[in-house]
Amino acid sequence: MRYLHIFSIIIFLSSCTQVEDNREQSSPIKNSESDDITFIISLKVNSNSTENLSQFIEEITQNVINTEDFCLEYGYFVSADRSSVTLYEKYEDSDGATKHGENFIEGPFFDRFFNLFTLENFIVTGPASDEFKKFTSENGFVIEYRESVDGFIR
Repeated sequence: MRYLHIFSIIIFLSSCTQVEDNREQSSPIKNSESDDITFIISLKVNSNSTENLSQFIEEITQNVINTEDFCLEYGYFVSADRSSVTLYEKYEDSDGATKHGENFIEGPFFDRFFNLFTLENFIVTGPASDEFKKFTSENGFVIEYRESVDGFIR
């Protein structure tokens, strides 16, 4: 019985140490020290589109989940009247963002996306590499780039 108490205490102390370690790992870092690239894209829903908005969003999101481990966040935010959408995407770095762009252009959703949406504004935050900027420019994307002035990531 005594060994059971000692064993329980050891397990308890080990679990407390693990919680402390997790907190240390999640301490804030400056945005400017992160390689994360974020897309904030404003879209207008085309009234003459043959696409079903909800179905399309579900399909393209599932595709990103299944094929892109380098994508950290991906979300469509739809206005109440369903006439406009904000697409939010976050990638580990410029290489991941470029790979996403290549997948998107070469994949089955490119034409459907532009049948459904008109791109109104495309903002990229974070340290976009020259290679990423060249790739997007060569593929016709007009992007407003923004660097971090201050802020943090947990």
